[in-house]
Amino acid sequence: MLDKNDILFVVAMKDETGDFFKDVDLIHVGVGKVNATYYLTKELTERKLKNKLPKYVVNFGSVGSKKFRKGQLIACNKFIQRDMDASIFNYKLGETPAEKDIPMIIEFPKFINDLEYGICGSGDNFATTESTIKEVEVSDMEAYALAKVCYLEKIPMICIKYITDGLNEEGGNDWNKKIVDAPHAFNEYIYNHLLKK
Repeated sequence: MLDKNDILFVVAMKDETGDFFKDVDLIHVGVGKVNATYYLTKELTERKLKNKLPKYVVNFGSVGSKKFRKGQLIACNKFIQRDMDASIFNYKLGETPAEKDIPMIIEFPKFINDLEYGICGSGDNFATTESTIKEVEVSDMEAYALAKVCYLEKIPMICIKYITDGLNEEGGNDWNKKIVDAPHAFNEYIYNHLLKK
């Protein structure tokens, strides 16, 4: 279990935290990869100048999946950019051109051992279909961007996701219904399973 003083919690939207988590170090970065990259980088830069970088970044938020059931909490330690398509230049789907030193799938050590793991694909759209990248098992809009910042800054990232929808045409309606339950699920898990008492 972790000391909350060692963690920077990073979440996209207030909908995913509710009125919980007021006693931890948490930032909301907004929706999408650009917002996620900018606000996490800004926060880490400010902390670096004060010599107060976190030991861990913990991201939690909502995802869609056909593999996992709605209402389930899972962990992710592998991240891919599901909307990167330079295949016309003979790159694999998800592979960023001219990026030799960063793997297509960013991976962190597994820290959580009491949740199932899924590979997270991030893109700048709310997915209503499965990704054409076969490795992707859950879809969100920010985690890959956060993972890339953490990878480059050499900060371990721990990721917990709540399944709100099944990646279909009802996904938006399902998200609206299930997102109200997500903060409660995160609160219960994080305070009882991740943080030291």
